[in-house]
Amino acid sequence: MIEDNLNTVEDGGLFPRLQQRYGLRENPLDLETPFYPDAMRHHALESLRHLCGFGDMALLITGAPGAGKTRILAELVRSESSRLDFHRIPSAALTSSQALARDLGKIARSGVPADAEPRELVYRFFRWSETRAQRGQRLVLILDDAERVAPELLNLLLSGYLAADRSLAATLVFAGAEGLQSEFRPEDLSAHVHHISLPPLSRDDIAAYLEPRIHRAGGRKEELLSAARLKQLHALSQGSFGRLKRVAPGIWLDMVSGQRVAGPARKWPPLVTFRWPALALILLATSWWFVSRQYDESMADAGTEEFQPEPIRRSITIGPEVANSEAEPVQPDLTEPVQPIDARPEPEPEPEPEPEPEPEPEPEPEPESEPEPEPEPAFTPEKPEYFVPLDDLRIREGWTLQLVAGNQERTVLNVLERAPGNTRISYTLGERQGEPWFMLVYGQYQSREAARASVSEIPAALGVREPWVRSFESY
Repeated sequence: MIEDNLNTVEDGGLFPRLQQRYGLRENPLDLETPFYPDAMRHHALESLRHLCGFGDMALLITGAPGAGKTRILAELVRSESSRLDFHRIPSAALTSSQALARDLGKIARSGVPADAEPRELVYRFFRWSETRAQRGQRLVLILDDAERVAPELLNLLLSGYLAADRSLAATLVFAGAEGLQSEFRPEDLSAHVHHISLPPLSRDDIAAYLEPRIHRAGGRKEELLSAARLKQLHALSQGSFGRLKRVAPGIWLDMVSGQRVAGPARKWPPLVTFRWPALALILLATSWWFVSRQYDESMADAGTEEFQPEPIRRSITIGPEVANSEAEPVQPDLTEPVQPIDARPEPEPEPEPEPEPEPEPEPEPEPESEPEPEPEPAFTPEKPEYFVPLDDLRIREGWTLQLVAGNQERTVLNVLERAPGNTRISYTLGERQGEPWFMLVYGQYQSREAARASVSEIPAALGVREPWVRSFESY
C-alpha cells in the first residue's frame, strides 16, 4: 500500500519537489536511454536479434510485471527494423480464432484467401511468409502480454509455425508473465521454443541502472543512491523496473522513512480457531495420565506379593544301617516310585552308519552373451567440403564469427548457399537440449578485437550484420 501513494499528484506532483530539493534538470526515471545491459537484459536482446533473423525456433520471454519485457522488445524493433519486418499482434483483440485469422489476413493482405477457415488460414499464413524471407526480409510476429490470450490460440499459432519451414517462416515472439511456458505443450516447449527468463534486479543492478540517469539529470549519486536509500529502493521495488519508477520519488523525498519496508503486519488467527486442537490435546493428556496411573498401581501390587518357598523333596538312602541306631527313621517320600538298581552295565549304542555322499550337481550351462548393439550411423553432412567436426573446431586457436545456428542443417545451408565458394565459411554440428544444433562460423582471428573489426568483411549476400563473436574453445 505504500508505493500506491508515492506518485500521487499533490502540490504540482513529486517531480517539482525533487527538482527543487536536488536541482534536477529532468526526471531521471523518465529517461529511456541508455539501455540497461546487465541482469541478463543485453543477453536476452542479443538472443532475440540473432534468432529472429536466422533461427528456426519460436521465442518466449517471461518475467514478473515490470521486469522490462516491453522495453527489450522496443529496443529489438528499433535496432532491427531495417532488416526484419515486425508486426505486433494486440493481445486484447485475440478473443477467438476468427479474430486471430482476421489480424493475420491484414498482414498478408491478398497472400491468403479471406474465405478460408480460421485454422487453415493460420497455416497458410506461415507458408506464405516463407516467400517474404526468400525475397530478403523475414517477418516477425510479436505477441506481448501473451498470458491474457487463451492457450488454444497460442498453441494454434505455434502449430502453424511448426508446420511450415521454420528457417524461413515468420518468427513467433511470445512475451508474458512468469508461468506462461505452462500454457504450451511440453513436447513443443522442450524442442521448438527458446525460453528466455528475466531475473529480478538485485541491489547492485538498481544502482547500475539509476546511476547514469541521475548523472544525466544533474543529480548527485551520493545523495540519491546512499546505502540506506538503495536498501529501500531494492526492498520496495522487489527487483522490478515498473515498481522502481513508482517508489523512487517517495523514497528520495523521505516520505517512507518511518514506514516499515518489510511486508504487511502479520495477522494472527482468532482464538476460536484453536478450540478443536486444544480439546484434542486435553483428551490426549487425560488418556496418558490414566494409563500411567494404572501402570504405577500394577507395579506396586507386584512388589507386595508374598514369596512362596518351593517344597523340599526328601530321598531314601539304600545301603547299610546307619551307625546311629537311635536316629529317627527317615520317612520315605512316596510322591515318586523308587526304581530298582540294575547292576548290569548298559550296552553301548552301535555307531550310526555314515550317510552316503550325495552326487555333485551337474554344472549349469553358462548363458549365452547377448550380441552388442550396433552403433548408430554417423552423421553425413550435405556439404562435406564446408563441414568441420566439433572436436576439430574446438582445438583451433583464436576467435571466430558465428553467423547463424539452428536445429536443422537446412537453416545454415540457406545462408551458406548465398556465398558459394567462400573458403572462410564452415559449419559444424553440436548438441543443445538433447537436440542437434548446427552452427555456421566465419573466419579465424587472433583476438576478440580483431574478430569484431572484421565484421565488415562478411559478404553482404549473407545478410548478417551483427554476428556473434566467440572463441573456438567455447564450442
